[in-house]
Amino acid sequence: MLFTPGLALILCLVHATTAVSDDKPPPKPCTIHSPSTGSFIDLRSLTLSTDGNNIQAATNESYHAKGYDYPYNFTLNFCDSVVERLEDVVGIRESRWTNVSAYYTDRYDNVISIGQQNNELLFRGKKLLLNYTMGSPCPDLDEDGYPIQTHHATPREIVDGGDDDDRKKSKAATRRKTTMMSFTCDTSPLLSTRPAISFLGTPDHCTYIFEVRSRHACGGTTASHESGTLGPGGVFLVISGIALLVYLIGGVVYQRNVMHQRGWRQLPNYALWAGLFGFISDMFIILFSSCIQSMPSVQRLFGGRGRGGYHRVGADDYRNGNGNARGRGRDAEAENRLIDSYDEEWDN
Repeated sequence: MLFTPGLALILCLVHATTAVSDDKPPPKPCTIHSPSTGSFIDLRSLTLSTDGNNIQAATNESYHAKGYDYPYNFTLNFCDSVVERLEDVVGIRESRWTNVSAYYTDRYDNVISIGQQNNELLFRGKKLLLNYTMGSPCPDLDEDGYPIQTHHATPREIVDGGDDDDRKKSKAATRRKTTMMSFTCDTSPLLSTRPAISFLGTPDHCTYIFEVRSRHACGGTTASHESGTLGPGGVFLVISGIALLVYLIGGVVYQRNVMHQRGWRQLPNYALWAGLFGFISDMFIILFSSCIQSMPSVQRLFGGRGRGGYHRVGADDYRNGNGNARGRGRDAEAENRLIDSYDEEWDN
């Protein structure tokens, strides 16, 4: 196998490109690239806060979703905790009350968490998902699969109790409530700022499934303030640059080792590029000359004379004294006639 310097350069470029791709920085919170389309999805604009952002105004109220046939309504936020200030969340330590991202209030006014804050999006197939985990403990179910009703008279007893608390922990389910949200692209003008949230159900009263329709889930190119991500134009330029580099390196290797060319003739299709360069140079000279001739002021700057850069042949010679030649010609004719007249008189 022939190992040339050009081939070594190509291998180095491939290795460098692979190393750069391996060092790809992790995505920003609440953003992701679609593995199927490569589009960039940014859901940070859906996050509500008391300070507001470039899309959502400052607010003291989170998103709401109706339970319909489920006896409770839900309050939630995206990629951040809810805006409301919560207290006495069932089964959650006080230090984590500010991290609740979705909850509902039962008939006894107990706050039931259905998930803690999470800002990592994921794709399952072509579905964009956001999961909240580690909510309040899942309830015990009766024989028909319905939760056993408890009034939760002391919401902190699950985490702050004494000996009775240890006994109840051994009997309680170890599972905790979770939330799964599936995002769907919807470009409806009605959803320009706030998404449409639909509660789909809970099969075991422990996992709560929602569908979120929003234009921000459609994906697109990287936002103008983002860096480190290429849009369609950048991808096209990178591919074009790599193709041009391979063309040049491969052509130089072929011309040098097979055709035994040296100097500029090592470039692939040297005659074509040389002719193209000559054509462009000639056109530039023609256009430049035309522009100079059409501008008398510039023409005089470069030493042009006459109207439009033209002058009569011989006119300047006559003005510069060369017209004396014509005068001297006339004097010679007069002298010849005078000599002829003298000759005639001499003959007579």
